[in-house]
Amino acid sequence: MSAEDLAFAPAHQLVSSLALGEVTSRELVDIYLERIGRLDGPLNSIITLDPERARTEADAADERRAAGEELGPLHGLPITTKDSYETKGMRSSCGRTDLADHVPTQDAEAVARLRRAGAIVMGKTNMPPGNQDVQADNPLFGPTNNPWNLGRTSGGSAGGGAVATVAGLTGFDFGSEIGGSTRIPSHFVGLYGHKATYRSIPLVGHLVPGPGVKRWSEPDLACAGAQVRDARDLVPILRATTGPMERDGGFHYELAEPRATALKDFRVAVWFDDPDCPVDGEVKAAMFRSVDALERAGATVDVHPSTIPVTIGESHSVFQPLLFSQLSIDRSGMTPGFGATMLARIAQNPRSDAARAFRGTFMSHHAWMEADALRQEIRERWTRFFDAYDIVLMPVSPTAAPPHHGKLLDKFGRRFEVDGQRRPYWDQVKWCGVANVAGTPATTIPAGLGSRSGLPIGVQAMGPAGGDLTTIEFAALLGAELGGFRRPA
Repeated sequence: MSAEDLAFAPAHQLVSSLALGEVTSRELVDIYLERIGRLDGPLNSIITLDPERARTEADAADERRAAGEELGPLHGLPITTKDSYETKGMRSSCGRTDLADHVPTQDAEAVARLRRAGAIVMGKTNMPPGNQDVQADNPLFGPTNNPWNLGRTSGGSAGGGAVATVAGLTGFDFGSEIGGSTRIPSHFVGLYGHKATYRSIPLVGHLVPGPGVKRWSEPDLACAGAQVRDARDLVPILRATTGPMERDGGFHYELAEPRATALKDFRVAVWFDDPDCPVDGEVKAAMFRSVDALERAGATVDVHPSTIPVTIGESHSVFQPLLFSQLSIDRSGMTPGFGATMLARIAQNPRSDAARAFRGTFMSHHAWMEADALRQEIRERWTRFFDAYDIVLMPVSPTAAPPHHGKLLDKFGRRFEVDGQRRPYWDQVKWCGVANVAGTPATTIPAGLGSRSGLPIGVQAMGPAGGDLTTIEFAALLGAELGGFRRPA
């Protein structure tokens, strides 16, 4: 296999090649480092790199393999992680200017688990400050560009990791999300992206709340995830990272086996038409292609069943206060400039997203508990819904990747177009927020290129809580029917 083919190979295939002695860990690290140096300049996906440490760890991994030692499921595989995770001895800024020189003395819990599984963390990938945007752009490192069209966004918040993965610069990227941060970038660049079941992977050491004592918190709504070139790459990643902290006192979490292993055996609800978040013609075409593929395979398909337990509007009305309440723990971005633009937008429209963000940022605990009660009731509705269905197939975002916004401060003054109609910028997270409210897993599936934009379009499969392997297996099977991962043109 050529160096380029190795760079783009699925992670599970690379692990197999390492085990068979077809390639060494050191060779893989050198391949990725060479590609990063040659290709990442215009992409700007990897913002911190430690080549010497990566080579040293790769050599040690090869020596352990040669010695016949017991090895983890990701042994010797070079990866990257989102810059929101603490990495011992490696800069971890979370895109924040106040953390520009922050070098942690310990790994985030998920990163420590990846290392114990044998992964080699080569570097960190770009993101917006504090995870708080749908594009990967920040004052420290600038924007990450979409390799399909450098004038388009990579998405966010895990946009850097998506670009590094789709460009063949890493084995995979380990990320996080609170409202589509792994799924939206995967949709924009043509990857499989996964949001894990809520609380299944600890987020201790995830820097959004901050370093120090705050590192021990578990952010509300947020969860871990990953972006990969093959859906089944997600299985060893989840097996390496899923499970409670020792402080939880012996509690055990086990991934449920897939509900089905052939498309014909899946019960699929399809939902893509909602007046609170219209999608454009390219996204609808991807949904129709997916439905056609499922019906040809013999799956049970129900388009817009009346039993879908929420509307986009209802789900989003619960998602927004919980989201902004959680994000308020990071006050580093509340600069005078940001405050001025936010107040100006509120004055223009007291019912705008800016006004809802302001109320969520300063909401009382009583108001939070009311929102949480609504969330828990919605979760119960989804639990009952998944008695009758295995998968809900939905859009990821209303369009293919839009142009860069170029407005770091004016977060609520941005717009994007859906079939020529200007829509609020934050509509981009509404379809993804459904799974964050429900606490359920969801996996983005590449569904081809848009006929007008020529850009990747994805769909997402949401499943029951704990059903990560169900959405992943479904994504692998449907992705194969739709063409799967393709290298950027």
